[in-house]
Amino acid sequence: MAVVKKTVSIPEELYREAVREGKSFSKVVGEALREYLKSKRKERLKSLWGTLKDLGIKEGTEFVNELRSEQLKAQEDRERWQDT
Repeated sequence: MAVVKKTVSIPEELYREAVREGKSFSKVVGEALREYLKSKRKERLKSLWGTLKDLGIKEGTEFVNELRSEQLKAQEDRERWQDT
């Protein structure tokens, strides 16, 4: 996985709390960003529910399977990130 260096500005107390978790700050930020993006993807999927239903996708089952698949991928990404 390629690494990108970026400068971010955050409140100092938030930074201190993050590093107290015992992980590198980069890992904490990466983990938080992944969780944020996962949440946004779930929101988009939920907003599409009516459209998916109109397309004939089975009631709930495929939607739930998609969410589970996304969660599994996010977990695998977190574990890979932590191993580096």
